[in-house]
Amino acid sequence: MDPLAVLQSRLGHAFRQSSLLTEAITHPSFTNEHPEAGPHNQRLEFLGDAVLQLIVTDALYSAHPEAAEGSLSRFRSILTKGRCLTQLALELGLDASLRLGGSENTSEGRSRASNLEDAFEAVVGALYLDAGLESTRERILAVYGPLDSRLVAGVETDNPKGRLQELVQPSHGSGALRYETRQAGGPDHGREYQSQVYLGDRLLGEGKGSAKKAAEEAAARQALATLASDAG
Repeated sequence: MDPLAVLQSRLGHAFRQSSLLTEAITHPSFTNEHPEAGPHNQRLEFLGDAVLQLIVTDALYSAHPEAAEGSLSRFRSILTKGRCLTQLALELGLDASLRLGGSENTSEGRSRASNLEDAFEAVVGALYLDAGLESTRERILAVYGPLDSRLVAGVETDNPKGRLQELVQPSHGSGALRYETRQAGGPDHGREYQSQVYLGDRLLGEGKGSAKKAAEEAAARQALATLASDAG
């Protein structure tokens, strides 16, 4: 089946201006090699980013009336950047739809997160120009599905240190967490680090990783599990 047909079917919208969709899936590397092919997707990406931010912000504001600004900002970041956008792009089939230049195509450009994220935002921009804001809101929120489910999946992988800080700060202050990290051994090419995170004098979590940051994130994830168990 035609990848563009699959994309439109999954998006739930048949483009009246097909050139907009073509532009949205066109990577700059393609127009570098084919100048006659029309514009690439960076302008639509710029527009789509703003439209997506508005749609998701409005949905989160309505769904979480008690959430503070900081929490809403973090929720929006999880839903409109990084892994979440990459996953949404894959669910739409954007990896198969992308128009890439030769070298970009042979260097795994179809699976590159930045290409998928940019294309997803460009598709949002194209949809906005083709169908207007309200239709775009309806179709994009349908693509996301339940936002809280996307948030749960994102929180599990996204910035555990930030999430831990967010949980403890209201009750304990901004300086309550303390990480103690040391190199645990191994050769230069295979170093291992061990980290412990404390809330005051209480050990909340421990973790290991091949870098200091990874060890601290592992410790923060265990600390989040500890606090969740306490709450339960």
